[in-house]
Amino acid sequence: MRTGITILGPLIPILKEQYHLSSFLLSFLTSLSILAFAGSAFLMPLVAKIGGTNRVIAAALIVLTASIFIRAVGNVLLLFFASLTLGIAIAVLNFSLPVWVKENVPKHSGLITGIYITIMGIFANIAVAVAVPLAHATSWGWRLSMVPWIVLGTISSIWWILRNSKISSDSHLPVATKFHKELLHKPAAWSIALFFGFQAMMGYGSSTWLPTILVSKGFTLSNASLWLSIAGFSGSVVGIGAPYFASKLRDFRILLSVIAIILTLSFTAMIFDHGWHLIIWILISNFAFSFAFPLSLVLTVTRSVEAAETRSLSIMAQSIGYTLAALAPGAVGGIFDISHSWNTALLFVIGIGIVLIGIGYFAGSPEKIIIHGQKS
Repeated sequence: MRTGITILGPLIPILKEQYHLSSFLLSFLTSLSILAFAGSAFLMPLVAKIGGTNRVIAAALIVLTASIFIRAVGNVLLLFFASLTLGIAIAVLNFSLPVWVKENVPKHSGLITGIYITIMGIFANIAVAVAVPLAHATSWGWRLSMVPWIVLGTISSIWWILRNSKISSDSHLPVATKFHKELLHKPAAWSIALFFGFQAMMGYGSSTWLPTILVSKGFTLSNASLWLSIAGFSGSVVGIGAPYFASKLRDFRILLSVIAIILTLSFTAMIFDHGWHLIIWILISNFAFSFAFPLSLVLTVTRSVEAAETRSLSIMAQSIGYTLAALAPGAVGGIFDISHSWNTALLFVIGIGIVLIGIGYFAGSPEKIIIHGQKS
C-alpha cells in the first residue's frame, strides 16, 4: 500500500535529470496521491456498490497494481496520472482494511491493526532501500524499481480474486450516508484535523526530499536511501506499540505536545548538524512520527461518542489533514527552487512543528466532542 508513494523519494534526483522537471513539479507527483487520500473519503458510498469488503479490497489492489505498471511503462504525463489513481486505490484500502478487521477478527482488532501498520512500514522502507540499486542495475533505469511491487501486487490481486470466488456473499461495504456537519463548527474537531494535517505535512514534506537533502550534505544517493529505510524500519517497529500505549491514556495533551517538540528539534538539528550525526536526528524524527500518526487516528475514536460520529470525525480529519499534507512537498520544493538552499526549505517544516506543539495540546484534551446541538 505504501511502496508506490515512498519509492518516489529516492528516485526524484534520477527523474529530475531524465525529465528536466522542477522541484515543484516533482513534488507534485507525491502530492497527487495525497490529494487523492483527501478526496476519496467522500467516494466510499460509490465504492461500496462494488460489493462486500473482500471485493472492494480486490478491486483496489488491481487498480493499485495497474497504476504502478502504468508508471513503469508510461511517459511523464502517465507518471502524474498513475500517481492520482494510485492514491485513490490506497485511500480505498485505508478505509476498507479496518472494516475487514472488524468483520473477521473483532476480538483482536488492536493487535491485527498494529501488525498490518507495521508491515506496511517495513515494506515501504524496503522499497526505499532497493529503489536506487535497482535503478542503477540495468538499462531499464528507474523503471526496474517498480517491477518487484508490480509482481507482488499481481500475486496479491490474484489471491484475493481466488479467495472471493469461494465466498458466496452479495453484501456491500457498510458505509454510513450521513456526515455530521456540526463537526465543522466544533473547535475541538478542527484541532484534531489540524493535528493530523500538520504532522502529515511535516512527514510528507520532509520524506519527499530527505534523500535529496542528504545527497546535498555529502551522502551518496544509495547510502542516503539505505539509511532512511533503516530509520523508517526502526520507527515502524517502535510504532507498533503506540496504539497499545495510547489505550492506557485518557489525556493526550502533554504527550502530543512533547512529540511535536521532538519533531521540531530534530529538524532544527538537521539544519545545523552534518555527517553521520544526521542519521541520529532522522532516527529520532521517525520515532516521533511513528507515534504521531497512529495517535492522530486514535483521537478520532477517543474523543467521539458513537461509531457514526467516529466515522464523521475520521473523514473530517483525514480529508482536511491530507489536503494540507499535499501542499507540503510542493512548498518545500518551491522554497528550494527560490532560495537554492535545503536549510532554508527545512525552515518551513520547522515552522509547522512549532505550530503543532500548541495544536497538539488542544487536540489531546480528554473531553468528548458532543454533537447534535450540544456543547463540546
